[in-house]
Amino acid sequence: MSTRIFVLEDHATMRDTLVAFVSALPDTEVCGSAASAEDALAKLAEARADLVLVDITLPGMSGLDFLREARKRWPRLQYLVLSGRDEAAYLFPALSMGANGYLSKGNADRLMEAIDCVLRGQKYPPPGGTQNKNQVASGSLSSMQRRRRAR
Repeated sequence: MSTRIFVLEDHATMRDTLVAFVSALPDTEVCGSAASAEDALAKLAEARADLVLVDITLPGMSGLDFLREARKRWPRLQYLVLSGRDEAAYLFPALSMGANGYLSKGNADRLMEAIDCVLRGQKYPPPGGTQNKNQVASGSLSSMQRRRRAR
């Protein structure tokens, strides 16, 4: 079975880029997308997602407020926050609101690493900084498949 990822991003070009990126990952599918937190909350009830990619800066309800509400409704879902903002200023608030990971936008290799890390039940960035890329990348597909079978 595929890992199902939902994309919450208000900028259409970035949302389309994230959808295309996720669609190209092995054994992964996009189960939905939304431009606002309110729309995402409505769609997630039917999406059966494993992971939500969450833009932190959204119109209306912020990404942090979305996390607080989504965690109440779907506590077992994984959440990876993506931001164009400085990591130090938003990392800890995002993690304290329930995010499993936090990543600045713009680096495809780090995004793939972060998705894999969060799907394996780990925080991103890992304590003590980024891990050895070979360690993170090894077994990515099999770890996603094992996680999916465990559900």
